[in-house]
Amino acid sequence: MRVLMLPLFRFPTGHTKAAEAIIDAIEKVDSTVQIDTVDLLSYTNATMEKGIGTFYIKWIHSSPKSYQLMYEKIVNNKKPKTTKETPPFFAKFFLRKMKQLVAQYNPDLIICTHAFPSSILGMLKRDNAIKNVPVVNAYTDFFMNDVWAKNTSEYHLAPHQEAKQQLIQTFGREASRIFVTGVPIHSGITTTPATPQSHHVLLAGGNIGFMDVQALIDLTALLPDTTFTVLCGSNKKLYQKIKQANRDSLIPQGYITSRSEMNTLYESTSAMVTKPGGVTMTEVMRKRIPIFIDHFLPGPEEENFHYLNARGMVRKLNEHKLQELTDPTIIAQMSEAIQQYEEELDYSLEEAIQAIFADLAQ
Repeated sequence: MRVLMLPLFRFPTGHTKAAEAIIDAIEKVDSTVQIDTVDLLSYTNATMEKGIGTFYIKWIHSSPKSYQLMYEKIVNNKKPKTTKETPPFFAKFFLRKMKQLVAQYNPDLIICTHAFPSSILGMLKRDNAIKNVPVVNAYTDFFMNDVWAKNTSEYHLAPHQEAKQQLIQTFGREASRIFVTGVPIHSGITTTPATPQSHHVLLAGGNIGFMDVQALIDLTALLPDTTFTVLCGSNKKLYQKIKQANRDSLIPQGYITSRSEMNTLYESTSAMVTKPGGVTMTEVMRKRIPIFIDHFLPGPEEENFHYLNARGMVRKLNEHKLQELTDPTIIAQMSEAIQQYEEELDYSLEEAIQAIFADLAQ
């Protein structure tokens, strides 16, 4: 069997991490499967991929309101959902390249961890330009935006039971082909709950190190019995700034590439302050760590926050109530909400892959 994995962008994102998690699961299920991972943007034009990535990062941070307007109009419209799908207006530009890509690799199965390649494949399937190649949508957030090709994709790795019901009731998908796995995360983040020996708060700002830390640095004076580790990502200036603060209870941490190291760090963590990215949230919830949201960007992070907050799995960080970071009652409530969510998951990632392979073999 040959599987074509389609994330988006080559730099580390939740979509690429989800792809790595699924690859890990496939290899555990069947080590003979040939897996090809391709970024459609780079495949089309390497310079384009780099330019779009840089533009996206600058846009969302320099003008979040305009980005939010675009996102709500094109990607995730708030109007009642219908079976009509809305691929981006520029999607047709990539149709020829996607058709070429599929012909070149000739896969038995395609797995998308980003909505954009899913939408392109959906357009080709509707035009009968691609036949007999099933597609898996692996959703990497706690909602399904309008770009995902839900009508034409044969299999779905859904983030929660509500998403499964939406796929069945609104899009007419077969229940037997929807697997509620949660957002795909790597098995290197184990299911062993964190067991911190003291108050240890992990501060994270996303994998490219965007974070307003000055207010967080002040936490060391307000909570002197707590150690804070700041995940700086690739932000060397942030790392040096914290290092120069010269406080024993404030520890800068550069970009972590080892999942084993990240898993160990999680296991000593009593609470986490972060942004609500789908993969990060799922990793932290797997470790049963209370999550406090310092801020979130418009778009997926905002949607994730609203879902998780409504279910009691995360709280907005209140600078006037920082004691909540170590409040046993609040921590217990959040842990219970996380446990309830995880009990609703029907499949592990490996079980879902095994079920899809079995269905394909029939």
